[in-house]
Amino acid sequence: MSIDRFSVLRAYLGTRRAQTQLRTREDIERRQAKLWRKFTPVIARTPALAHLAGSSLERFPVVQPHEIRARFGDWNTVGLGSEAANAAASDAERGGPGDVAPGISAGFSTGTSGSRGVFLASRAERAQYLGQALAKLLPWDGLLKRRRIALCLRADSSLYRDVRDAGPFQFHFVQLGASLDTIQRELKTFDPHVFVAPSHILAGLSRNRIELKSIERVYYGAEPMGDAERAWIADVIGIRPDPIYQATEGFLGAACRHGALHLNEDTLVIERTPVEGTKRFAPIVTDLRRTTQPMVRVQLDDLLEPVDAPCPCGSALLAVRGVEGRVGDLWRWDDVAIAPREVEETVSRAVGADIDWCAIGSAGGVHLEMETRADAAVVAIEMLLAARGVKRTVGSAAMAPMEGFKRRRVRWRYG
Repeated sequence: MSIDRFSVLRAYLGTRRAQTQLRTREDIERRQAKLWRKFTPVIARTPALAHLAGSSLERFPVVQPHEIRARFGDWNTVGLGSEAANAAASDAERGGPGDVAPGISAGFSTGTSGSRGVFLASRAERAQYLGQALAKLLPWDGLLKRRRIALCLRADSSLYRDVRDAGPFQFHFVQLGASLDTIQRELKTFDPHVFVAPSHILAGLSRNRIELKSIERVYYGAEPMGDAERAWIADVIGIRPDPIYQATEGFLGAACRHGALHLNEDTLVIERTPVEGTKRFAPIVTDLRRTTQPMVRVQLDDLLEPVDAPCPCGSALLAVRGVEGRVGDLWRWDDVAIAPREVEETVSRAVGADIDWCAIGSAGGVHLEMETRADAAVVAIEMLLAARGVKRTVGSAAMAPMEGFKRRRVRWRYG
């Protein structure tokens, strides 16, 4: 059954109202405390958490995503096991409804760690998600104009099929695994106002010099994008690509009109696990609106760096410099830590933002993969390591095919 359009509208207007009302950290904390109190009945219906119902958030244990996957049935409020959820999610990936129970649908995340997560969502949660996302991603006149929204995803989703032609929004699904030429043809035909895609798709389309005549907003997610690449893509397509942050654990953040990524603290509690040797943190996420599959104090391994200065947009929601990668992507030698953004900036300065490349650190040194200008990149990385007091070899080779659906430009190889 389709999502109620009025429920989407309520979520949209509620999100817009919160954007104007939450002007200080105290405003945010009061809202979070109110939502947490209302969340107690959901906790009581969740087998893994029921014994702590009514407790303060800090009393709940911090859990890893793999622990939730291993005890799937204990981490939802409708008594569903992982086998049924996986079957329904597979059905959704093939274009089916993905229904796993009356009013409940299942789907797969893309899985930054290589293992896909399964999410469950009720009709009301899907309406809430969609309304919140549209409120944060569309221009301020979002409801006053019919807009075409193209999403480059691994698989189509009932979340968008439900409202494909509802109200002022028309959605079009673009298959992530399709060739760039196919994606480009589909975009030319659909002529979107808003386009959401992984970073490597936007980079590939920019190399093809794509023209998007009606485009108003472009968002990237699933993969990091460096500042230089972001500026280059903006120059090619005429619109700055801005970050969106989502995972199996929820809709975690969206960019403001100035392009800064703000975490969705209007519906989430974000705690910080400091990352040793850096100014970065890994988030511990509690989603205060997930009622079918609660996410309470879930430790993610995404690497985030807070923005020190207040954002010009005026929002009190925490701003971060985009998702930089995974904590495990940090290059570490003894007490030296080199973050992915440092590597990205170093290589981009040396070879330009339009060159495709990959840099893999390991205990023995650094291995670069690229088709052109490798010598310049090798020298730049050697200088970066020397400046940090690291004595390791740096080599290069031709680009290997991308594994799976996600680009990981900077990573660490263990073992």
